Amino acid sequence: MTEQQFVQWLDDIDTNKDGMISKEELRKALHDLGLHFTRWKAGRGMAHGDLNHNHYIDGHEELEKLIAYAKNRWGIVN
Repeated sequence: MTEQQFVQWLDDIDTNKDGMISKEELRKALHDLGLHFTRWKAGRGMAHGDLNHNHYIDGHEELEKLIAYAKNRWGIVN
């Protein structure tokens, strides 16, 4: 998927529409994509993206960090 599609995908997985991605929302979405070890992958994604350590991906800078991590580790962003 492209970076733009990934951003849209993240918007879609924000199930409660609070503008923040939780670890559980990310884990479920990765599982829905058919990836394995989703709890671990979501945890690593949060560790790299959650810069303010509030347990959510929120804000442009955190989103950019998660996108960079997804490109390098998950192979789902081109």
